[in-house]
Amino acid sequence: MSATTTKGTGASPALSRALALADEIDQFPLGECAPDEDPAKQWAYVYPFRDIATRFIAAAKRIGDPDLSEMIVGLDTWPEYITDALALRAKLWCATDYLREAAEDPEYESGVASNAAFLDLTIIAQLKSAKCNFDLAKLARFCEELNDTYRRGNYLACLLLLRAAMNHVPPIFGVQTFAQVVAGSGKSLKAILTRLEDEARPIADLHAHILIRTRELLPTKHQVDLYKASFEILIHEILAKTGSL
Repeated sequence: MSATTTKGTGASPALSRALALADEIDQFPLGECAPDEDPAKQWAYVYPFRDIATRFIAAAKRIGDPDLSEMIVGLDTWPEYITDALALRAKLWCATDYLREAAEDPEYESGVASNAAFLDLTIIAQLKSAKCNFDLAKLARFCEELNDTYRRGNYLACLLLLRAAMNHVPPIFGVQTFAQVVAGSGKSLKAILTRLEDEARPIADLHAHILIRTRELLPTKHQVDLYKASFEILIHEILAKTGSL
């Protein structure tokens, strides 16, 4: 069955486009070009294929599924030789297979919208409508951008935004540093916020300050997911402190 007919007519433009491009990836005749062919012939196959691959990845990112984004993040969509293109296609097949299976569920995109958020959207709405002595506009924007980067699979940016938000909020608690926020919290809350200070911050610092090396390992979704609950509780505490709950 064609991927473009799997989902039905209710699919978003991004999902419909990604499914159509998944078909093009499957149907593209890369196998007709052997690795020992003349470079000019290889380019005749490789160049149009990498255009399709680039467009598929762009469409897939717009869907906002973190699992799908993790499958495609970091893929080199500009292979030069047929062997590289074949390797790229094999990796893309993992994503296209997942996408077709997921798209069979009529609730797929609504589920993505709710599950792809790092911080619940209702909490951000509360931040934006809160009335207090502190201007929470920048904190709300940090949270919105954190959700957007998480949805797109940009986990390095997620960690940096987490650190920025932590650095931003201490005056709400009457102190100047987030370490002081942690130290002044009750036992249960302290254990939760310590994860942000002692784990999330050092990881963000590592990626922000370490000099370039011959090989880098980028943060993954699993690294970022560890701090969802702690960050949400931090925002709840801010809403409580400002009388906004």
